[in-house]
Amino acid sequence: MTPDEKISAAASLVKPKVLLVDDDEVNLLLTSAALKERGFEVIEADGGQRALEILTECLPDVVIVDALMPGLDGFETCQELRELPTLENLPVLMVTGLDDEASINRAYESGATDFFVKSHQWNLLAGRLRHLLRASKTRMELESSKAKLARAHNLARIGSFDWKPHIGLILSEEALRIFGLGNSDYLSFMGLLRLLHQDSRQAFLAILHDVLYHSTIL
Repeated sequence: MTPDEKISAAASLVKPKVLLVDDDEVNLLLTSAALKERGFEVIEADGGQRALEILTECLPDVVIVDALMPGLDGFETCQELRELPTLENLPVLMVTGLDDEASINRAYESGATDFFVKSHQWNLLAGRLRHLLRASKTRMELESSKAKLARAHNLARIGSFDWKPHIGLILSEEALRIFGLGNSDYLSFMGLLRLLHQDSRQAFLAILHDVLYHSTIL
């Protein structure tokens, strides 16, 4: 077995760490036991305030929080959680017995990653958690790849840009430097074209044409 295979095998044995937040003692006990049986490590919190205290001491892989609790409810807990350093992207599953659009919208608005209607369908709950964990891992790998690419571009003095609907042109730090601009400066699409040499401008427009019409560079 290669070193990479050993690392991968060791990682697969690590149990995902779940912070379970519920003021109902019976439901907390049942859900915790069910998740442990399905391969999760569970940290229990009997309310929102206790959950926030735990989050200052350790970092779980995912949080399950009951929406309706006395004191700090699930919505408020999620909002305060998002304000803690480094927790803006922590997966949070809001569990609610209210299967209505207003509750679902409020869960998302408070910062929840997803919601789950309260039930004892433990396999379904475990499956939802694993989906959230996979999505979180993919997002972190993508962010890491983007950061590495940005560093490589800076070292090679290669600029790059992104185009987002309703926002427009977003230039990398190196691209801004190449054009003699600072991080706070804005360059419009037409402004970019005016800065390019005529030959480079035609090549640039040809690439954009391929991306827009074929979703790839031909």
